[in-house]
Amino acid sequence: MILQQEATSPQIEEAREDYVRIAVEPLSRGFAHTLGNGMRRVLLGAIRGAAITSIQIENVQHEFSTIPEMKEDTTEFLLNLRAIRLRAVIDRPAELVLDVAGAKSITAADVQVPGEYEIVNPDQYLATLDSADAELHVKMQAQTGYGFQPSEASANGEHVIGVIPVDAVFTPIRKVSYEVQPAKAAAAEQGAEQLLLEVWTDGSVDAMDAIRSAARQLQDELARFASLGEPEEPRAAPAHELVGLTAEQYNTQIDVLQLSVRAHNCLKRSGLMTIGNLLEMSEEELLTLKNFGEKSYVELIERLAEMKYMREDDSRLMRVRSGAIGGDDTPLETLPPPPPEGSAPEIEPLRTVDDDVDSGEQTSALGAALLEALREAGKEPGEV
Repeated sequence: MILQQEATSPQIEEAREDYVRIAVEPLSRGFAHTLGNGMRRVLLGAIRGAAITSIQIENVQHEFSTIPEMKEDTTEFLLNLRAIRLRAVIDRPAELVLDVAGAKSITAADVQVPGEYEIVNPDQYLATLDSADAELHVKMQAQTGYGFQPSEASANGEHVIGVIPVDAVFTPIRKVSYEVQPAKAAAAEQGAEQLLLEVWTDGSVDAMDAIRSAARQLQDELARFASLGEPEEPRAAPAHELVGLTAEQYNTQIDVLQLSVRAHNCLKRSGLMTIGNLLEMSEEELLTLKNFGEKSYVELIERLAEMKYMREDDSRLMRVRSGAIGGDDTPLETLPPPPPEGSAPEIEPLRTVDDDVDSGEQTSALGAALLEALREAGKEPGEV
């Protein structure tokens, strides 16, 4: 018999950016082990991270070569490079560059990274050059993934001379530990249990965020069984699917686009904070944003396409590339309605002072006084 226990929120006993310890109780007998083991497996294998997958060192053909003027051998240097921990802003491969010269101690802070990646342990020691004439040029390929990927998989079956594939540890979770104890107070008398869960990360993800992500993934998988045998109900497509993105891409901040200050500030002031928010807007809606003109719009569309957030057949991109929209950066206040089909606006002919006089139309008192003054001066209306 499974006892029904009153559900309570997990208690956070200790929390840092790279560590958290929580206690969950009361749980029915046996469920603490079930949840603890399930969370541990998901945390270690299903949280996305980033890692270096291959390394190319100038004048070095393989990991058993020697690097002139370096204290460490190549194998030790490669292990130190593998220890660099990365945080990826968006899910795309990137190239990291290490270019140093002279006698110095090299750390991860010397590595040049693109804007969509960040090194979370810049103090990581890499090597020491012991001569003023020493030079070191290294290119590293990085990408995102899950769990552990051996070097054979990183090479994709290709063996390029000078490119050294390395084992990639993608998971940002360093360790997961859980312990089961009897629940406290009255609940313990019914055989209830307490689950103590501890999570350590490498600093590239927050430990609390990792637990929340793992719980959502586990919940989504278990939901398959909840409606077993029941007729399927139509499911509304998530917002990210409607614009052709993953959930992670949809929630990516617009900062990664590196737009001009004018365009970036206009979008932020309009409440458009994520890539998903931008792709949900039509051309007309974007062009009517305050201070957001055609040049800013073209810059935005081209950047979205360049970073693979927008499909090549998107009508907005096709209009920009065809030159249908482009040069003016004056924002539209409102979009004028199109004229009725087959009609053209009537243009009233220009009128002169002589026209008014000859037609005998009534003039205002000021106009009459002006005409009288002209006649007294010896000039007829219409003379220059």
